[in-house]
Order: sequence, then C-alpha cells, then structure tokens
Amino acid sequence: MLKRKFFFKLGFDIIAIIIGISASFWISEISIEREEENQRERVLNSILIESDDIKNYCDERMKIWKQDIEIYNLLLNDELNINKIKKVAISKNRVEYNLIYYRDFDPPMNRYRSLVNTGDLKYVQSENIKEALTRLHNLNFSKVVSTVDYEKKIIELIIDLITQENPKLFLKGNNSKISFENYLKSLHKFIQENEKLKSNLIVQLKYFKTRISSLKFYILTLEELQYELSEILKVN
Repeated sequence: MLKRKFFFKLGFDIIAIIIGISASFWISEISIEREEENQRERVLNSILIESDDIKNYCDERMKIWKQDIEIYNLLLNDELNINKIKKVAISKNRVEYNLIYYRDFDPPMNRYRSLVNTGDLKYVQSENIKEALTRLHNLNFSKVVSTVDYEKKIIELIIDLITQENPKLFLKGNNSKISFENYLKSLHKFIQENEKLKSNLIVQLKYFKTRISSLKFYILTLEELQYELSEILKVN
C-alpha cells in the first residue's frame, strides 16, 4: 500500500514537472513570437516612414525636372519669350544651372540600408513588399540614376562647346551689370546660330524627358509599396 502511494506520488510529481517544463517552453515560445511580431511591426513602420520621405523627395524632383524641360523648350524655340522664361527661372543662375550642372537623384534610403546591413529585412514576410522593395531600390532606382549619368556626358560637351566658341557667355552670366533679359537674348542667339550647341541641347532635352518617365515608374512602385505596407499594418 505504501509502495503504491509512493509510486503514485512519484508519477504525479513527474507529470507535474513535465507539465511545468512544457508550460515554460510554451510561454517562452509565445514571448519569442510576440517579440518577433513587435520587431516585424517596427521594421514595417520604419520602411513606411522612409517611403513618405522618399515620396516628398520625388515630388520635389518631379517639379524641378519639369521646370528644366520647360526652360530648355523655351530656349530652343525659334522666338525667345522672356516673360515665359521668367515664370520658370527667376535669375541667370537658374538658367545657367540647367546648362552646366546635372541634378543627382539621391532619395533618402538610410533606413532601408540600415535594415539590409543589420539583417532586419528578414522580418519582412510579405512577398509583395519584398518584391516592391527590390524593384524600388534596385531596378527602378538604377534606371533613374542611369539617365543622370547620360546627362553628365552631354553637360561636359556643352561646357566645352560654350567655353571654346563663346566664352563671353559665361562671363555675361557672372556679370551683375548685365541684366537677365540681355543674358537670355545672348544665350538664345547663340543657341539658334550654333548647330552643335542646339543639337546637344535637343539630346539633353530627350534625356530630361526619359528621366521624368523613369521617375514616374519609380513613384508608381513606391506607391505600390506604401499600399502593401498600409494594408499589413492596418490588420496588425
């Protein structure tokens, strides 16, 4: 009888220990899953915040790049319309910038790069988000940047051409005594009379338009990413 009670108690204790260990593992797994879910939500929110910053940057780029196209179109027209140019460009510097400088495309990507470096992108489980991130930060980004690289080459040709064939044009741009109107007249006259310069500006204008098209695709992918992120975070 005593032996039976002993074995009964021993069996009960063993079962209690097993249940206790199992419960401990179960609680631990729940804690780990909860922490991973919290981390996943933090990662998705971080990506969403940065996507808003990228959208603001792209909107500003789009506005400026459209102005660049408008300035080129006005300068390439047979007849100079100074009033229209003044609505887009407020100074000689603004017009000259279009001729001799290129505009980088450098959207805010520090959060994304940090997630890549730390390996925290592993918390992104949605295949749609993964695919959108890949297109946004690799394929579509590269397409926009490549148009900027093409522009650099044309700008080098334009600078060399003006420097060699009409260096006074740069001097006029830097001379505060020469009015904006007179500068525009001199620039327009040189463009119309110099086929090399005009042809280079036409090529550059085509790159500007390609740049706009590439940026539109980039923004479209960005909006897809924002939609997917919002849907998942809404559910959570």
